[in-house]
Amino acid sequence: MTAVVGPVGLVGAAVLATDPDYLAPGMVSGALLLVGALLVLGVVSGRTWVVLVGAVLGVGLLAVPGSVFKAEVMMHRGVPTDVVVTAAHAVKGRGVTWHCDLRRVDGVPLPHAVLTDGCYGSGQVGRTERVLVDPAGWVAPWPADTDFGGVDVGVVLVGAAAVAFVLLAAGSVRVGARPGRTGGTETVA
Repeated sequence: MTAVVGPVGLVGAAVLATDPDYLAPGMVSGALLLVGALLVLGVVSGRTWVVLVGAVLGVGLLAVPGSVFKAEVMMHRGVPTDVVVTAAHAVKGRGVTWHCDLRRVDGVPLPHAVLTDGCYGSGQVGRTERVLVDPAGWVAPWPADTDFGGVDVGVVLVGAAAVAFVLLAAGSVRVGARPGRTGGTETVA
């Protein structure tokens, strides 16, 4: 059960978290699912290395699919749209990055009207920019000149990580179910 629910649930939680409105529920459910899957792997296999490999694959299945999904949405459904930058905010983290608040030129409401990639500071305020907009509003706007060249590699990586997780979980059942083993400890007759 963990072999199927684990990777599908982790990818689903990562995709859910791509909508800024569902970021917290997506990441919390993904983290809880990952912890549950790792606990099951640990109990079933009794091997530390299985849990460690599962953790690496699980974190990858939480981190990568969201970016790949957003890129796929924008690549296939993104509509070039003219917007006006209404404000710019400095965000401190590892250095300073900028987020720009946007308003469509035509006045139509813009869901998630914040540009996080392609905002370069307060000098952009008042300028008209062209961005890609998801008509459904799931993904926040992206710069119009985004290069989608690596999306196929991301799709392959997500698929490979999911298959590896399935094989690891299915294989861990065989490791833990060997004769003479119960719960990861040797039995003495």
